[in-house]
Amino acid sequence: MNIAIAGAGLLGRLIGWQLTRDGHQVDLYEKESRNHKGGTSYVAASMLAPLSEYPDCEPSIWDMAHASVALWRDWLDELNVSHGFDGSVVVAHAQDAPLLEKFQRTLTLAELPGVKKLSARQLSVLEPALALRFSSGLFLQDEGWLDNHQLLEELGRRCGTIHFNSLVDPDSLDGDVVLDCRGMGSEDQELRGVRGEIVRVRATEVDLHHPVRLMHPKYQLYVSPRRDHVYVIGATQIESSASTPMTVRSALELLSAAYTVHSGFAEAEILELAVGIRPAFPDNLPRVQWRNGVLSVNGLYRHGYLVAPSVVQTVMQEVSSVCKYSLTANQ
Repeated sequence: MNIAIAGAGLLGRLIGWQLTRDGHQVDLYEKESRNHKGGTSYVAASMLAPLSEYPDCEPSIWDMAHASVALWRDWLDELNVSHGFDGSVVVAHAQDAPLLEKFQRTLTLAELPGVKKLSARQLSVLEPALALRFSSGLFLQDEGWLDNHQLLEELGRRCGTIHFNSLVDPDSLDGDVVLDCRGMGSEDQELRGVRGEIVRVRATEVDLHHPVRLMHPKYQLYVSPRRDHVYVIGATQIESSASTPMTVRSALELLSAAYTVHSGFAEAEILELAVGIRPAFPDNLPRVQWRNGVLSVNGLYRHGYLVAPSVVQTVMQEVSSVCKYSLTANQ
């Protein structure tokens, strides 16, 4: 079948890849240029951390996240994209210890597996770079990260034909199945923008092996490792659709908080200050729904990489149903 997809972000490319694997002809239409680096999928920290998100997400997000991590393991190996599933570490400074204790209690009461309290000695063995500033922490087993830049590039070679600089109306696209994966580019009036900001640095004096979250009264800072001593630092979640550059206040807050995790960040080279606008529905849950013959896939909110594979599986089921119906109708 011929499949047309409006939008070549994370969802568009993942869906295109899966459909191409199944033998379909896929064309994606992307309004931005090939070299555009400002999309939400490109900006994201791409952490795969269902346990970390559990206290603040709906039960359905947890279910999707849990299923998605299993899919990511297979997909990332097949795509040969850098990733890690060695767990994450959660810490807090002494004055914020009650926040860490509350976080641990929530996970423990939910009887979620893979949560381990770390003593000072255990933390020093797991992440020696943290031992000088933190006397305890939590280890969340099987949580991880992926290199989103590398993933998007690899998917771009496998997802079908991407037509860049193509601003299209999904209703006008010609295909046996048409999908709308435009995110904030959609005309859906229920969508709102949630602004996220990250700083990407190269810190040769920092040697962290796991994603790290810092509990804080205002926000949870995260530091996600990449290759060659590159780290993605983020925390902000602002109810705004403004795509203006990051403010000095936000940059200072992120970098100051990172410095309290490890002093080596003071000498880091800033590679990028980036802003992404994440599409969200009022209930903060993703939706896969037919609208006037177009399959709309949207509303990943801040859980994009965490739940994307599960959402893609739902899309594949919908497309499969269309294929079976078409086959039956033509017999």
